[in-house]
This record gives sequence, structure tokens and C-alpha cells, in this order.
Amino acid sequence: MIDSFPFESWLNADGSLNTDITTFWTFGPGAEHDLTGTFVLTGLGMLLMVAAFIYWFWLENKKLEEQAAHLRTAGGLGSAGQSES
Repeated sequence: MIDSFPFESWLNADGSLNTDITTFWTFGPGAEHDLTGTFVLTGLGMLLMVAAFIYWFWLENKKLEEQAAHLRTAGGLGSAGQSES
């Protein structure tokens, strides 16, 4: 098999970052080892994750409320959440 993406070559023998291969990354550290791009991308990813989670929670709650209203109108549950006898 061809090793087209060798993870071992990211580090030098002493454990430091090999700067020869980090320049291909658009927001990567490059020669100055500036981590600003890494933090920006991490922050954007976290914001997107939180926004997606909030939207998912809102959507599921909306579907739950609609289903509860549908069951109440169908006579499945009373207004207090107890079945009518």
C-alpha cells in the first residue's frame, strides 16, 4: 500500500514540529509557529457545534409540542396530562 499521508513525518526525531510539511495547511503554523489560525478554526468549529445543538434541541422540542397538541386534540390526553375517564 502507498503511504500517501505519513503521520509519522509530522514530527522531527526530537519531537518538535516538522515545519517543512506544515506550510500546506492554509491556516497552519507555517514557519513562525503562529497558532492564531488554529484557534480561529477551533473557535469557529465550537460555535458551529453549539449552534447546531441549540437548533436541534429547538426543532425536537417543536416536534414534541406539536405531537402533544395533536394527541390532546385527538382525545388521547387531558389538558393536565392525565387521561380522561
